[in-house]
Amino acid sequence: MSEAGRRARAALPAVALLVLATGAMLALSTLLGFAPLPAAWRIALTLVVAVLLALAAADQVRAALTDWQGASAAESGVHRRPRRNVLPQPNSRTDPDRSGEFTGERTETGIFTGRTRPVPTTDELWGASGEHTRPVSPAPESAEERRPERPKPRRPSWVRLAVTVAAALVLAALLWVPQVPVHGLAVRVTTFLLGYAAYALPVLPLLLAWPLPRLPREPWPWRLALVPVADRRMWNGGELRHLGTATLALLRERVLTRATGVVVAALGLLHLVRGNPDVLDGGAARAGGLAGYLIAEPLRLLLSGGGAIAVLGGVLASAAAITAASAGRAWGTVTGYTTLALSVVAPLGAVGAGHWLGYEYYLRTENGHVVVVAGLSPTHRQAVHDTKLSVEGLSPSLRQLFADGLPVSDYDDGDRIAKALAAPATSAAESYAGEEFDLRTGECFDWIGGSSQLRYVAQCNAAHVGEVTFVGHLPFTVNPGSKAVAAASQAMCEQSYGDYLGVPFGQSFLPLEKPLLPPGLEAAWHAKPVIACWLGSVGPWPLKGTKTVAALQQKAAWGPAGGCKIEVPDALRVTAEQPNARCLAPGPEQRLSVPGGGFAIDLEFAAIGKGAGGARIGAGCYDGANLANGYSFEVNADGVIEIYKHAGDQHPRVAASAKPKNAGPPTTASTPLQVSCKPTADGGVELTAFSTGNRKASFVDKDHPFTSLSPRLVLTNAGTGGVVMTTMIFNATRV
Repeated sequence: MSEAGRRARAALPAVALLVLATGAMLALSTLLGFAPLPAAWRIALTLVVAVLLALAAADQVRAALTDWQGASAAESGVHRRPRRNVLPQPNSRTDPDRSGEFTGERTETGIFTGRTRPVPTTDELWGASGEHTRPVSPAPESAEERRPERPKPRRPSWVRLAVTVAAALVLAALLWVPQVPVHGLAVRVTTFLLGYAAYALPVLPLLLAWPLPRLPREPWPWRLALVPVADRRMWNGGELRHLGTATLALLRERVLTRATGVVVAALGLLHLVRGNPDVLDGGAARAGGLAGYLIAEPLRLLLSGGGAIAVLGGVLASAAAITAASAGRAWGTVTGYTTLALSVVAPLGAVGAGHWLGYEYYLRTENGHVVVVAGLSPTHRQAVHDTKLSVEGLSPSLRQLFADGLPVSDYDDGDRIAKALAAPATSAAESYAGEEFDLRTGECFDWIGGSSQLRYVAQCNAAHVGEVTFVGHLPFTVNPGSKAVAAASQAMCEQSYGDYLGVPFGQSFLPLEKPLLPPGLEAAWHAKPVIACWLGSVGPWPLKGTKTVAALQQKAAWGPAGGCKIEVPDALRVTAEQPNARCLAPGPEQRLSVPGGGFAIDLEFAAIGKGAGGARIGAGCYDGANLANGYSFEVNADGVIEIYKHAGDQHPRVAASAKPKNAGPPTTASTPLQVSCKPTADGGVELTAFSTGNRKASFVDKDHPFTSLSPRLVLTNAGTGGVVMTTMIFNATRV
């Protein structure tokens, strides 16, 4: 047989072991849903990698097979007995003259040369008495004598035993005992490096206490690795080749034939079956850690997730089989089988359980739906459960809360919490209990001593500080943390905002106040705490159902543009400090625009200042994202209502009213004004303005109308600076 044939025959056990184990792991991972079935070319590449690993481990696998056969033979108690003395018969080929003598010592080809002893004579066979006697055979051996001697592993030194046991105890104290002062730091560091395998780290030193026999090899040339430091030069070609060959041989032995290979494969598998978590977001610390990431990610990129799982399964099988064979030869087949079971079943069982267990659950959004994500961090997704809840209609804070990841207990808990946050009315409460007061939805209240203490429930048609818009339970049974409680409270208040006011949150300038939480909740958490949502007062009237989107006393910032100033004492004062200025209130800081929204605005205003005669004052509907676009209703010095369309730097007048009858202009008297802007069925915008003195102006814009609008006050100063618009009434509602 040729040299190549002998090598191929010698590699057959290793090829069979790794290829079969790789194929089995590929099928198992696909059936259990650990990873999808790779493409055909990736499957072929996976099997090629398995064959290459088998060729690298061929000698070790063959030696392990020999060890296992020897151990089995020793355990069976049966061994080949020594041959009895057999009388050779004359042979014409070796003894032509049949004299009982022949030449021949057996050579490698089976030919005998030399001389043997003569055939026994008749007297020797029959004895001196003439009676036949059989040749004397040795006494039979007992089973214990026939048992081959088992190689006894060398007992480790007491120093080695002491060091390994001490290392195991130290690691156990650091990682398993929370009372140790540096326990937290040790867990964070080791889990970052090794993931959940860090908790098994105290067991690993014990594996070194009694080392198993191994094939002889040259020690790794560690002195050669220090050449750049010791000799202050770089390696030459020969040194690099020697160092690389020795390193590959070391890795081959450690990964494919030792218990180290079991650990390496388990780390990589743990990373893969737990969804390939990222290192930076902390997810890898709950899988295979940084080590698992570095082991598995290159294989996953090359072979896909299923192929990487299959190859690491082959490595695990190789390392476990060879380690078990060594243990069986040294301590018996029972120990070998036990070692094999522990080396295969324990890692695969832990890894398999890790595919389904040990995750946290978060409420997130995906493809327009609210989902419950099982993951290792808020940004990691292992499994997704759809709550059937659309993100349409959710308030900005609730969307942000889900985008950040709201922790929940499980899928059912996530379903319940998501639906309760999206529909607060389903978790409404009878009343909110403060320290010395109770509040109910729809009640108004006042403070004493500023905002430090609630004094009494007040009438809504009288002076009051705030109005309760919702009282209900937070849907948490377990404390999600103060940050999540605050965010969820704000989200529930925003979701209930539209139910109370009649306008969804985000389509009104009226801001929500900070929700009222139960006193002492941070110090003493209790399930489903009751919160209260409220709006600040904008006048001596209730806000429920009014669809108010803007008011003179709103607490939202008015934010004027450059060249304008806004003051809010008893009345709203807008000052055009420069000539040719257009002042809008609220200004560009308030970017609210309602797509398809229509508004009705009631206001009363007057103008003062030396240049007031050249000013135009009124209200408008503008695109909050770009205040250069929109419509305005302006009263000039003659009291005429003019409607303008603004498109960038173009400001055409599109309609105007008649001059007022028996009514003064805003320069000499206050002027009431009612305007509306609302979309039409055919896609246009209908603009209408009324005032005293039988003034009316209207226009329907169908030429590229602006349909995303919000209400504003308008002061246009065409003359000198210093014109002041004093607004006594400003109230805008949705229509």
